[in-house]
Amino acid sequence: MRVLAAAILALGGVVGPGAGTLPAPTDLSVVGGGETAVLTWRQPPGERARAFRVYEGDVEITRNTTTSAQLTNLGFARTRTYTVTAVDGAGRESPHSAPISRWIGISGVPPTCPAAHPSGLVASGVTASAVTLTWTGNGDPGTNIVRGAPAGPISTDGSGVRVGGLSPATTYTFEVTHLPGCFGPMPPPLRVTVTTAPGVGGAPAPPTGAAVTAATDTTLALAWQPPAGGAARYAVYDAGRRVATTAGTSTVVRGLYHADHYTFQVAALDARGNESPAVAVGGSTAACQARPPRPAAVTATALSASSVRLSWVYDAAASGYTIYDGTGAAVGVSAGTSTVLSGLASATAYSLRVAATLAGECGRSGASAAVGVTTPPGPAGRATRPADLRMVSGDPLTGVVTLEWTQPPGGEPAVSYRVYRGAEVLATADTTRIALALPQATTQVLTVAAVDGRGLESAQSAPLTIRVPYLPPP
Repeated sequence: MRVLAAAILALGGVVGPGAGTLPAPTDLSVVGGGETAVLTWRQPPGERARAFRVYEGDVEITRNTTTSAQLTNLGFARTRTYTVTAVDGAGRESPHSAPISRWIGISGVPPTCPAAHPSGLVASGVTASAVTLTWTGNGDPGTNIVRGAPAGPISTDGSGVRVGGLSPATTYTFEVTHLPGCFGPMPPPLRVTVTTAPGVGGAPAPPTGAAVTAATDTTLALAWQPPAGGAARYAVYDAGRRVATTAGTSTVVRGLYHADHYTFQVAALDARGNESPAVAVGGSTAACQARPPRPAAVTATALSASSVRLSWVYDAAASGYTIYDGTGAAVGVSAGTSTVLSGLASATAYSLRVAATLAGECGRSGASAAVGVTTPPGPAGRATRPADLRMVSGDPLTGVVTLEWTQPPGGEPAVSYRVYRGAEVLATADTTRIALALPQATTQVLTVAAVDGRGLESAQSAPLTIRVPYLPPP
């Protein structure tokens, strides 16, 4: 099975969703409104996921190596439904998460929450002094309040907590109330009744001064002060799951995802195993990966004597890509994971690599493996590269935008022009002006190439990024 998976990966494919061993992501949440939102999720414990894939319906719309994704070009006044899968080191996808649907409104108006509430409250890990409570989130980025603990209410944005400081052989009723983070009704609370195990009472006091002392892209270092009276050891929990035990007053939690916020609980334990109430400590991993992935599965196909189509896959968030030739010179840029390089020489072998410009000012990835392609024979001349591509008007009622550019003198005469969006030809024009109907309230990255009488293209213009105008509904 591993050999088959490796062979599929070498061909740029994947083993389909559900074929892998990773559990599906949980606790999806959408924050934002208007044309941009952030989708977040949690990955259950187990093998660390290499990457995540976000789907709208059956269509993959983005990937990332952490537990969030920026959603753009959403338009307005629409309901959108997303799922997420986790990908392991062999490229196998988990089953899809439970879907989340949100009505995306006008900028400044939060998404509307459905009439949902947390469910499946379960008690586990019951000892004489502590219990773990877990539940399934409702997709809303609000806060959960756990009541019933002797030390008072516990607030968390996660879907689990460790409750300590309990008495042996005692029955407790815990209540979890969700405070919505977006516009919607407050759901009814969840309740569970638990009886602690028999034992000798006298749990220690909680530690104090818990803080994050250092962070990398995959680790958080925690430290705290011992409680009065001391402790035999300490336990660290993430959403109610124990992630570390130590006799000292510090530890490092590993295997985390970059650019993510974590809230841990630290509890003190005595020699009999009695557990104190836990104290919360939160911190964020580094935003930038120390070793970001490289673009992979790069393919190159000659379209003509002057142009080549490139495509690739990339697991992390990127703001754009740069294409390099065999000498290391940049020969093109792309906003997405496919593009057309034009204005190339006829009957010429090219060795091309792709590097990603990482999101969040995190620099660039390493370049991909090289891919070779040879343009077919043809004439040597090319039209000059169009210049000064600009949007001169836009209709907010229809989304029709008018573009203009100039054609510098020299080279083969241009008889037409092709307007590109990545590798897609959006339109052709006979003059240096064109009107295009584009999706309203979206950002578009466009280029234009001149075409001579033999159908060969010039190099593409510098890219133009435009915001398609729109008139929000009343």
